[in-house]
Amino acid sequence: MSEAPPTAAECARILREAIPDGVVGDRGVGEVVVTRHRRRHSTLLTEVQAEMDDPSGGGWRKVPLVLKHDSHRSGRAADQAAHQLRAVGLDRPPYQVLRTLGVHPAGTLVAERAPGRPWALSLTGPEADCAVEAVAGFLIVLQGVPVELPRRPALHEQTLCRLADLAEFAAIRARDGLGAVQHLTELLNPLLEPARTVRLVAGHGDLHPKNVYLDRHAATPPLVTVIDLDHAGMYEPALDVGYAICQILVTGTHLGLPQDELARIAGALWGSYRSHGGPADDERIAVQVACAFVQVLYFELVGYGGGGRHTLARWAWLATEVLDEGPGALHCLARGTR
Repeated sequence: MSEAPPTAAECARILREAIPDGVVGDRGVGEVVVTRHRRRHSTLLTEVQAEMDDPSGGGWRKVPLVLKHDSHRSGRAADQAAHQLRAVGLDRPPYQVLRTLGVHPAGTLVAERAPGRPWALSLTGPEADCAVEAVAGFLIVLQGVPVELPRRPALHEQTLCRLADLAEFAAIRARDGLGAVQHLTELLNPLLEPARTVRLVAGHGDLHPKNVYLDRHAATPPLVTVIDLDHAGMYEPALDVGYAICQILVTGTHLGLPQDELARIAGALWGSYRSHGGPADDERIAVQVACAFVQVLYFELVGYGGGGRHTLARWAWLATEVLDEGPGALHCLARGTR
């Protein structure tokens, strides 16, 4: 695919070449209308309305679809993970992963558009507590499904490399964060590799508030639909919940939401997951929260760039406090005592 966003005619061709026989009826794909293009880093998302022949015999119907093209990776891994997880029960209310329809030979993933709206829009306010309960419920169900996804490489080595890069960045450009990164490295290094007895479970690998959609009109509790399964695999149970806790704070801060309320909701996700029988313990969740902060800082300051240097010390110190105090660090932040 070229760098220019695809036209409606090009989208129609992609759909016809990506969707295998049997997914649509004999007449296939009809008129396609492009409704929006979105670009983020290496990813181009094109939203379309496509006329498709209903394979159940219902005739033509308009279907909202998303074409996802990433110049760094093919959509095949995400497509396969979606099929595997939907096959073991994550294909209906109240918890589901997004239905994918196929992958173009060039790597473009074709998927249905997620119903509802992103969890990022419900991090604070009257819907926040209901939303966090729904996400915790999804996590517990996901971690219990009988599926074998690809095993991911050792993430502790990546974290150590990112910490070294952050220390180098701080020494040159953000000296006020150097001490925080060094202290975090000392605390985190011996904790990175999980105990060998930890049972790996199905994980999303990138569970942040823009990859979770909530639809309150479809079900009670709300329908949870999770998108972007590029990093899905077998992980220790703490990884997804720790990453989601971190991303509540980071994503909410980028959206300009109150820090105390974000900390309360992050702590609520931690508490809800544990109280409903989530298999990860507090110590491992704390480790994965800290790892997630390292990942976020690395990509914002060293990888993609563009992040504020002031975040280095702020998030690194919060990561060390979570390692020391567990969810208590978030409770203090929510009360404004930190």
